[in-house]
Amino acid sequence: MDDERPAARPRRGPHRDPQAHEAVLTATRELVAELGYKGVTMDRIASRAGVARMTVYRWWPNKAAVITEAVADRLAPVPAPDTGDVREDALLWLRNLVRTLTLLGDPSVVTGALTERGEAGRADLRDLLRAHAERAALLLRNGVARGGLPEGLPVDTIVDSWTGYVVYRTVFLGQEITEADLLGLVRLLPEPGEATPGASGAGTG
Repeated sequence: MDDERPAARPRRGPHRDPQAHEAVLTATRELVAELGYKGVTMDRIASRAGVARMTVYRWWPNKAAVITEAVADRLAPVPAPDTGDVREDALLWLRNLVRTLTLLGDPSVVTGALTERGEAGRADLRDLLRAHAERAALLLRNGVARGGLPEGLPVDTIVDSWTGYVVYRTVFLGQEITEADLLGLVRLLPEPGEATPGASGAGTG
């Protein structure tokens, strides 16, 4: 580890020096991309950013907190796709969810950074998945309203199953989800006029 690099010390106190703050976040993103979540340490972040080790600890309690902030803008869900084709919209949403949970090619980046922060991190992960799920529910309801999907579609159940599938495969099994896998999920959507067993109108409102 390069400890000889001069440390650019931000001013003391509760306010963060903007340049040093951004240097730490940039260094964190670079290190995660190079080493993966487990390879990143607070010492490496400080060295790469050119700041004192204690500066990083004064601003963040641990590496999970630094990484969470460094990648926060990449975790935010995009607006619900609206191409006019509900199946294409669903495929775009699924791709985005997979991309979010495998940020920088490593599913441990998102789940590790969030869950290692304890209950606050787990709450953030739940909020993240809920925000993504809301976009999926919206695009499916749009599909029903436009006649591309049957009335009574169990929207919430479908979204939960999609989210659970992606989280289970990427996070818990560490498996790559292919384009063929995502297409298979989309093809399970019923065509207009097809029966939707067990729907009973639930989850469509």
